[in-house]
Amino acid sequence: MAEELAKKGRTILVAMDGSKHAIHAFEWYAQNVYMETDNVIMAHCAEPGINVPPTALMAGNPTMIQAMMKDHEDQVMEVFKTIDRLANKYNIKHILERLHGPPGESIIMAAEKQNADMIISGSRGYGTIRRTILGSVSDYIVHHSNVPVCIVKHEDEHHKLK
Repeated sequence: MAEELAKKGRTILVAMDGSKHAIHAFEWYAQNVYMETDNVIMAHCAEPGINVPPTALMAGNPTMIQAMMKDHEDQVMEVFKTIDRLANKYNIKHILERLHGPPGESIIMAAEKQNADMIISGSRGYGTIRRTILGSVSDYIVHHSNVPVCIVKHEDEHHKLK
């Protein structure tokens, strides 16, 4: 996918999930780090079925599962539209890359495949207990990336650091 952009500068992979945290991270990047020569890859992990409740799968109702998968796909398309509008707002040439699989692993694999020079990600600001139970994509990225990672905390989360 990065082949679509002429390699002339840094390759920056921005992890996007459509949340206010990811949007804030991208806007921070656009205002503070972005250079016109950057090759920007907006990566969204859209694992099909991740929002389908296990009870629906166990019930084996194909109509219900198909409807839920269609709803998921519609949500993914809305996230892509949001990402495009956001990048266009800052006049940033970019490509969208749809990732599959667990988000942290998918982002690391995409960064390696695209020879990214940096990964930008937001952070939901989970506390230690919640992060331990649910896992943290940004924590995974920081600990598994071979390139610099910039985790941008949303201003709503700064009070948790005090």
